[in-house]
Amino acid sequence: MSEKPGTASASHTRSAPVVDYVLKFQGVPPRCASGRGKVSPSESAATADEFRRLITTLRSLGLQVTSRVGKSGSGTITVFVCAPNSLLEELHVRERVSGYLSGVYTGECRLPADAAQARGAIATPHGTIISPADRVRYVHQLLTAPKPRSRRGTGRLLSIHGAELSVRSADYPHLIDMMPLHDRAFDKRWISAWSRVSFTNVLFGIHDEDLDELRFYWGGNTAMYFAFLNTYFTSLLPVAVLGLFFWAGGYAFDAMYAALLVIWCCAFTEGWRVREKKLAVRWGQAGVSNVDARNASFTPRDVKTDPVTGEEVEIFEWWRRQLRVLLSLPFVALFAMLLVGVFSFIFAFEIVAGEVYDGPGKSIVPFIPTVLFSTCIPIVLSVWQACANVLTNFENHASERSHQASLMLKIFGMRSLVTYGGLVLTAFVYIPFGEGIIRYIYEQGWVTWFARIVSRNASLTVAMRHDFQVRPDRLREQLFALCVTGQVTNTVVETLVPIIIRTAMRWKSALGKSSGRVKQEKEPQRVSFAADALEREFLGQVESEFGLATYDTFVDYAEMASQFGNIALWSVIWPLAPVMGFINNWFELRSDAFKLCVNMRRPVPMRAETIGPWNKVLAVLVRLAAFTNAALVYLFEERTTIEAGRRVSVTVMRTYLFPTVSVCEKIGLGGAVGGIIPSFLPRSGAAGALAASFLFALLCEQVFSMLRALIAYMFHHLSWEDSEEYTALRRQQWESRVSVVDQLERARASDNIMPSPQRERLHKDQSFWDAAHDDGLAYITRHGKAE
Repeated sequence: MSEKPGTASASHTRSAPVVDYVLKFQGVPPRCASGRGKVSPSESAATADEFRRLITTLRSLGLQVTSRVGKSGSGTITVFVCAPNSLLEELHVRERVSGYLSGVYTGECRLPADAAQARGAIATPHGTIISPADRVRYVHQLLTAPKPRSRRGTGRLLSIHGAELSVRSADYPHLIDMMPLHDRAFDKRWISAWSRVSFTNVLFGIHDEDLDELRFYWGGNTAMYFAFLNTYFTSLLPVAVLGLFFWAGGYAFDAMYAALLVIWCCAFTEGWRVREKKLAVRWGQAGVSNVDARNASFTPRDVKTDPVTGEEVEIFEWWRRQLRVLLSLPFVALFAMLLVGVFSFIFAFEIVAGEVYDGPGKSIVPFIPTVLFSTCIPIVLSVWQACANVLTNFENHASERSHQASLMLKIFGMRSLVTYGGLVLTAFVYIPFGEGIIRYIYEQGWVTWFARIVSRNASLTVAMRHDFQVRPDRLREQLFALCVTGQVTNTVVETLVPIIIRTAMRWKSALGKSSGRVKQEKEPQRVSFAADALEREFLGQVESEFGLATYDTFVDYAEMASQFGNIALWSVIWPLAPVMGFINNWFELRSDAFKLCVNMRRPVPMRAETIGPWNKVLAVLVRLAAFTNAALVYLFEERTTIEAGRRVSVTVMRTYLFPTVSVCEKIGLGGAVGGIIPSFLPRSGAAGALAASFLFALLCEQVFSMLRALIAYMFHHLSWEDSEEYTALRRQQWESRVSVVDQLERARASDNIMPSPQRERLHKDQSFWDAAHDDGLAYITRHGKAE
């Protein structure tokens, strides 16, 4: 632990301090700290009183606290917090007791005690291990947990109360940041281990032992993400081989590939649900959803005593929350329509500018849609994200987990409209009706109006090109951009761009200091531990970590869910998409590890037994996959033509309702689909084919829903019920019940409890029970003799 004050004489024997958490306090306004102004005495006294209250509050919780002046010219004070082992052990016992009462499976550390302690863990007197992730999590709970508001309740759940700190809160407006520090030794070891390339890690990813170590240092939430990414990566191998085979054979829009792809989607999602349950048991986190952390923004309407547990609980009625959710739906619909409208306009502009427009500035006009997309869409999404935060806070969720789930679904749902919107418009609007739409745009004079603005010629007229034809190959080009270009760009932006920006900022700062443009703040010279080189290096590391971005698993989960959607919904267009995903995810495993260690702050550890709402996202994508694959296979087909003496495969749309070679005939339906089309729907042409494809897709979606239920049943019985994890879970439940029975038996034996005659429930007249009147057996034997 960190050295206590008064022991700084022998600086040469010191080592780097062990700090659990760091707070940043704005002690002096930056303009005053840099010499451009002065602090008023009243403001200085108020800030000093706030800082004094902060330190007093932290020490009242049993935490060890010290502070150092921050970066020169910033006016900040860095507050270092460390929890003694005795306090961590007390919190550990409280959590285990509360978890036992709430139904949490508490597994043990898989490392031996000596090895765990060598890696920074704490061995408790009860024989359990407090990992580095648990240590940081306990301190975070102490800092952010609400203050005790009353003394009602039994106290059996041993709820943790804390300082209720948050950045720029009403009580501490000058508290501007807080974070845990990286374990640099672990970071280096982790990056080094994962940088090695071998045949096994190419095919099978990382091992459970690696995930155990991630959970040991980073906590269950981060480890669960890497477990999901690794499972997804290894599961992509069979479908990547399948896609490579169909691509090599030129089988795009193939019914067999589409069916096998949807079966794989069902198997992956159900297999992952079993996998995450096993990991939750392995890491001692099964059931932690029952003890969710309190949402900091939650405002209860009342505080009552729970009739079951006798504990104090904060009340906000469920119907009030659901009513608020319903009130937020019009805002969701409004932004969805706005986003779809803007996206559709840019899409139509791109088609006209890139494939039809032949007026003034035709070399520049095709770049306008790109500019519009890169400016308008991020603005709309940014405004929606701010509104989503407001709406989610308005819903007033009690737990942090439900709050984050609601926020995630709002943001990811809107981003999905952008991710898949281009492919949807191309497949179901542009290809079937593109020529008619372009003709309508020209007839309305919108292209001529635009050309007149560009050329500043009021009499200019632009005629429509007669050689325009829709390009079904546009689908393949868009999917290639998503699966290859987009993923490479994301990796570069996440990994390299932050390093380049930090390097440029350091060069700029060094250049400013050398030219005298930065005025150094004069501080009194310290002769204690704070003055030696070791502390200066440590403080520099702290300042550099404050400059890093906060890690959020949402970004990584959203990237993988979007990629899964690209493969599940659209890879029938280009079967190489799973291959690109498999290659990308091998690098993604390592780039995410590098990003987390180098470009991000250390995440606050959280326990997690599932990936939460992302399971729902995957389930929705699987249902949509069954629909879109059936619709695409019905609508499009590959035809082989001869061009310049070569056989060329091209994608065409079936413009008639019952083609001679169709999916329906392949599966034996023939023209029977026409009989189920309602009379008010078109029955011929592109519109009829689109209507028929949707009806056929709905039928296939229902069939695959039953198939998914069968796959879920098989995975549950084959992979879960016979697993070691399920046995361990049942064993702990059984042993907990047996221990209660044993305690009752010992209590009965020690008290020598014997039945008392006075306590017997007997009637005074016992003649009814006299054996002389018991004639049942005699009745049976009498009839036997009579025969």
